[in-house]
Amino acid sequence: MRTRCPLCRRSITSDAQRWCRCGKAFGTHCYGDHSNWCAVSGADAWIGALER
Repeated sequence: MRTRCPLCRRSITSDAQRWCRCGKAFGTHCYGDHSNWCAVSGADAWIGALER
């Protein structure tokens, strides 16, 4: 299954997906960038909460 990364909007295949605890799937290159604003455990969680 293919999905789009919410950060870069690139199409990612199921073997390249990394799932976060907030329920979003990211490409391996964007997963680390997401960790700071994750709605569940990020330092700037308010940004991730607004994205929902």
